[in-house]
Amino acid sequence: MCEAKEDLDKICETLDKLTLDALFLVQEEIDLKLNVENAMSGGEAHLAKTRYIIGQNNVSALQLPTENSAEFSSVIKVEGSESLLGANTYTLREIKKSEDETVQEPLRWFGFLVPQNLNFAQKMFRQALQWSVQAVNTQNQLQRVLHSISSLKEVKSNLTA
Repeated sequence: MCEAKEDLDKICETLDKLTLDALFLVQEEIDLKLNVENAMSGGEAHLAKTRYIIGQNNVSALQLPTENSAEFSSVIKVEGSESLLGANTYTLREIKKSEDETVQEPLRWFGFLVPQNLNFAQKMFRQALQWSVQAVNTQNQLQRVLHSISSLKEVKSNLTA
């Protein structure tokens, strides 16, 4: 009977720690999503300033590639990996021109001498992408913690029954 009591105490203690971890992960995810929102709105503001500086016809959908354009690769790719425990994690990898000849710098779609605001917008959008990947990783980690909590609750209910 004493051993069952010790097991129950360990399970309760672990549940308490996992619940705190879950709360911290929820807070971290909220912070990351707020950072993404702020970076996106800042990038959009810099894009609007660029349109004002060089004209709305010079920064528009007309400069973007269409389906008839030559094939190209992205500058940054999101890569996923799976750990031994089945946990997915994602990272960003920058593609160099030497690795893939079809890589194009998106700023060059708008000319060679672009305003500084367009560079700022690109940096803010890249930062938003990094925070988005971190938010996905945090969300995956939170799901694993919640799964562990539900499993331990099941074990606890079996012990108390």
